[in-house]
Amino acid sequence: MKYYKCRKEDIGKSVLEILISEGELLPETPCGGKGNCGKCRMKLKGNICPASDSEKALLKEEQKDGIRLICMARAEGDFEYEEIKNESSAKIQTDYYCKETEIKNRNSLLAIDIGTTTVAMYKIENGSIYEKTSFLNPQRIHGADVISRLVYASQGGEDSLKNEICNAITKNCEKEFDHAVICGNTAMEHFLCGKDSSGIAKLPFIPATLFGENYSFDFCKNTFIAPCIAAYVGGDITLGMLAAELDKEKEITLYIDIGTNGEIALKKGEKILCCAAAAGPAFEGGNIEFGMTATKGAVERVYAENNTYRYNTVGDSEPEGICGSGLIDAAAVFLELELMDETGRLCEDKYYFGEKVFISQKDIRNLQSAKAAIAAGIRTLCYEMNCKVSDIEKVIIAGGFGTHINTDSALQIGLIPYEFKGKTESLGNLAGLGAVLLCLNNDKERLNTLLKNVEYTELSGNKKFNEYYIEEMMFEY
Repeated sequence: MKYYKCRKEDIGKSVLEILISEGELLPETPCGGKGNCGKCRMKLKGNICPASDSEKALLKEEQKDGIRLICMARAEGDFEYEEIKNESSAKIQTDYYCKETEIKNRNSLLAIDIGTTTVAMYKIENGSIYEKTSFLNPQRIHGADVISRLVYASQGGEDSLKNEICNAITKNCEKEFDHAVICGNTAMEHFLCGKDSSGIAKLPFIPATLFGENYSFDFCKNTFIAPCIAAYVGGDITLGMLAAELDKEKEITLYIDIGTNGEIALKKGEKILCCAAAAGPAFEGGNIEFGMTATKGAVERVYAENNTYRYNTVGDSEPEGICGSGLIDAAAVFLELELMDETGRLCEDKYYFGEKVFISQKDIRNLQSAKAAIAAGIRTLCYEMNCKVSDIEKVIIAGGFGTHINTDSALQIGLIPYEFKGKTESLGNLAGLGAVLLCLNNDKERLNTLLKNVEYTELSGNKKFNEYYIEEMMFEY
């Protein structure tokens, strides 16, 4: 336990607010500290206000062990708190299938992919990567999804969001770099650069800027921020498509980055049509009762054996929760074992993994909504491009989450169409690769040429998308 001497101005503040200001590592806060998810559990002692009825309801029996929800527990004086260990065990995807490139820049270089949940950094010297660094995005304390953080920004949190990510990057840099390339979704790039993000959060979804220009930071005075396509199709997709060489593809090709916001691109002929499907945080463990990131104790694999389900956890330890890949596997296995029907109705209220971790009916409904959004987005692009799902010849799955999911399970539950069986390839962190390649070859001309062929279709209010979304709610193929 660590002692905190409470200052006068701390009285009445939540422990979450206090520990954020102290820069401490914190438990998951997917609801952004609103007291809804019940996941910011921490052992506390000392001068803390009594638990409210709503906090007690979320904690249940755990309150007897001194566990409190730090978003609801308010300081009344000095207190002690349980330190959180560094989350270096998180499975953060930094690898990719490497492409060769002409090296034009041999300076000290830095390539960064800022994800909603994770950040991947690549340090380069003399044309070679000498270190890969990854960490969880510190902004997640304001919510697991982009929308929660946009709300926080609108309430005066823009400076905090900028400082949190800039400080985290600087902390992981041992020197100032000559040149850097950074990509992320449009909101993450706005937060990084301190831009007004309010236009992203409301119709007609117009960002303050689409970037594609240089900015200055403490870690690098010459930093290129990747160009975005729309409010919800960011620079991570732009550079990912560049790394996947989507501009050179002759086949009808689908590019998909599955996450809290599923960005999808369909290439047919010279044209590339993009959309963003709001899947929500279920794939990252948000809105799931025992959902968590892929850290130690997370159920990451579920499989059928001897007419029952078995599972593996990160680190082969006792189950602490379940991450997105485990959730998708579980749904596929429940279907296979007839523990769940095609409507998503479970035969029992809960299915347990160990003594305390379980998947509930509510969790399945959240997964259902997320997978329907992705599948409907794919079908909408096909409709807009006047082609069938079966016409797609190649499917590129990008991103850390896409790399870790079992493709067969994704096909089984209808997250991606069953027509894609045998056509998919998971290429890892293509956004990170795109940032590395652009650092090395400085080929902004090719990037600009690719962007000229890209068009965006808005799914919000799209009649066909809404039709497909309802159809894709079923767990069948």
